[in-house]
Amino acid sequence: MSSFRYRLKAFFRGPDLVGEARRTYRFHLAYAVLDAIAGGILLNMTQVAMRLMAAPNWQLNLREVYAGVGMLATLYLGSWMAPRSKMPFVFVPGVLCSLAAMSMTLAMEASFWFLTFLGVSAMFEITVRPAVAAILRLNYPAAHRGAAAGEVRRWTSLVFLASSLLCACALDWAEARGRMEEGTQALIACAALLSLASFICFRMIRVREDPARQRHDVKPEIGKSFGDAVRVVVRDGRYRRYLWGCFVDGLCAALYASLIWALLYHTFQYGELEWGFVWCTIVVHSLPALAAFVATGVLGRWFDRTNPWIAWAWIRFAWGLDALLLAVTPLVAPFVPLAIWILPVVGRMLRGSVQGGQWVMWWQIGVTHFAPPGEDTSRYSGMMVFLNGITRFAGSGAAIALAAFGVTPVTLLVVGGLGVIVAGVYSLWQAGADRKEHQPETIAEFEAQFEPTDP
Repeated sequence: MSSFRYRLKAFFRGPDLVGEARRTYRFHLAYAVLDAIAGGILLNMTQVAMRLMAAPNWQLNLREVYAGVGMLATLYLGSWMAPRSKMPFVFVPGVLCSLAAMSMTLAMEASFWFLTFLGVSAMFEITVRPAVAAILRLNYPAAHRGAAAGEVRRWTSLVFLASSLLCACALDWAEARGRMEEGTQALIACAALLSLASFICFRMIRVREDPARQRHDVKPEIGKSFGDAVRVVVRDGRYRRYLWGCFVDGLCAALYASLIWALLYHTFQYGELEWGFVWCTIVVHSLPALAAFVATGVLGRWFDRTNPWIAWAWIRFAWGLDALLLAVTPLVAPFVPLAIWILPVVGRMLRGSVQGGQWVMWWQIGVTHFAPPGEDTSRYSGMMVFLNGITRFAGSGAAIALAAFGVTPVTLLVVGGLGVIVAGVYSLWQAGADRKEHQPETIAEFEAQFEPTDP
């Protein structure tokens, strides 16, 4: 019993955190857990569009396209929020995200509008990420930031696994009883309310900002904001190289991400099995989430001790190998029938082992190895999310066009997987270049350069 109490306290306290950082961790964890439950439900809605509304393959990328639009907007938002309080840039889009998700209940007759509202919800959720990254940087100490973010992501992976699997069971149950539409609407409403609750929890964080140094107006200043964002990449060559690796990675991954559902349903024929929702959800979401739960806490602590370039290299190698294993499965299965199950499981577990780390690096701590502390955190994060928008928009748009012209998901998996692995090789090369230039090895070493020294 005492051991259980200790683990429970450690769960809420976070890794070596005290004071305001510990309080931040608790509300950060509550926000992430509630958001993961909502996400586990909403990411099953692509299956609903395929089975209930017969959505064509090209529509499966609509969520990624709208998410890309939200990312493009952060080029402006990241600079606009830089001298201002960050919390409104989380809470206001969060409320709109929840409302867009609830609107899906009104669009059950047409797959295009159903997936469009899903995409709009994702678009608003994306726009909060630069502000979230800035708040976590302000409230977590540099030496434990990766550990804290990794621990949160670890537990949300487990919650996401349970949520997505239970949602799939509920959908199969509703389909068997002819209540698919009503069941879907109830699940979506639940997800929208949980999403709203998650942003209310995050709103409870007391951000360590100095109000005297902030602007309190809402004047847009479009030209200045875009200028500030562009100057980030003009003056920082290391950050340009970092963005280039992320561009190649994101573009190639976006080529096939949404088409994995079609691969499982039509090529692997999982959708014809009894409890087809469950089988597909296990492969797409549950197995990676289980691996992420096991690995992400360890990865977060490793991120605090290693060069981010090296961390990215291993993340990309595992991510790309997942795509290649999925691609070869139909070629191997005629000779080894069990390959139709074994290879996808191995691939998805490989991806899952790094997907929590990929999230932490991409969205929360990676830019802090390049951005000076202060206002530039939002600008650097905004540029990062903007770049991700370009890659999502271009990659998903290309996937829609190629799918419409009959290019198979297997072909896109091969091209995309190889591209992600090339980005990993590039990361290792940049790690070597940093060592030759005697650049800081870790995020904590980088931030130590900006700390005042004793006279």
